[in-house]
Amino acid sequence: MALAGTVIRGVGHSSSALTVWHQWLRHRNPSESGYATHYDGAPFSNVVGSGRLMWQSSDPLQAAAVDVADAVFPYDYRGVRPALARLPTDAYARAATELLDRRPGVVLLITGFPIKGIAETDGPPGAAAVGRALQALSWHVVTVVDPMTRPVIEALGRDLGEIEEIDAQGVRQAEAATGRLLDRIRPHAAIAIERPGLTADGRLANMRGETLDPSPVPMDGLLRVPISMGIGDGGNELGLGSLAGFMRRRRISPAPCITRARHVLLASVSNWGAYGFTAMLEMLADRPLMPSESDDRRWMRAIVRAGAVDGITARCEPTVDTFAFDRTAQVLHRLADVCQTYAQANGRIPA
Repeated sequence: MALAGTVIRGVGHSSSALTVWHQWLRHRNPSESGYATHYDGAPFSNVVGSGRLMWQSSDPLQAAAVDVADAVFPYDYRGVRPALARLPTDAYARAATELLDRRPGVVLLITGFPIKGIAETDGPPGAAAVGRALQALSWHVVTVVDPMTRPVIEALGRDLGEIEEIDAQGVRQAEAATGRLLDRIRPHAAIAIERPGLTADGRLANMRGETLDPSPVPMDGLLRVPISMGIGDGGNELGLGSLAGFMRRRRISPAPCITRARHVLLASVSNWGAYGFTAMLEMLADRPLMPSESDDRRWMRAIVRAGAVDGITARCEPTVDTFAFDRTAQVLHRLADVCQTYAQANGRIPA
């Protein structure tokens, strides 16, 4: 496969920000989940209070990472917020940094959560935002679909790069199919955005623990790549396996996904988490990458025309988990403010 771009490592990114970040990361101590809960060079309190994450740091990038995580989690209608204490407070920066520190190659996007056989509105717009941003950074984007979710995802066009379909019945066939795809295109990274992941008993389930019927293709095998990320909002999404025990014990998700991604990014709505990830990419790469309010409206309208439904109401309308455009706009405005504050702190624009 011909790959887009042959960029030398570090070119096109904010090398000074990445250098400082890497020096800081060397001092981390791993927690049981594989992430950090304490940094010798920059101690923090990984706790949640009155809607904000508490952080002790004077470093602009660390502060921006916390602000991004806060901006994409304005509501906790599912009771997921306590799970944030199980993740590094800098999760968004950590994920973006590891990706940008590699020479661009092939990245898989995995999205599409079916509700009664049709993809919901949460996931595909977020994937479009990430896909467009990574293509601008010379990554070769391949979005993986199944027959059930393809009509909705294809409606977003070139922002999702190439489309690869996997059509398989059951876990064993899916494992073989995903393995063949990995062998053929050899991706460097995979990012799952609001895609169901396998439970401990081998099912794909919704937030209530109910088996998805009809069942989509399990795509858990696609996370067997050097860099993997899971973006979700409930615990049953692909890649959130490091939180499975916590989600089950706290009764947040009765049937959480057990497949682990290297990086876990939580948000009130998965689209918002993906938008937050693009904001982090923008700050590190020092170029405009984040979606606008008009982008979100365009993507949402396109997938609704293709039949997408709200994941909670199951109605074919341009809402995401019942939230209308104005709620997403508020999140985007907050993320834009974070990007501007970071740019000012680094002298890129006047304060």
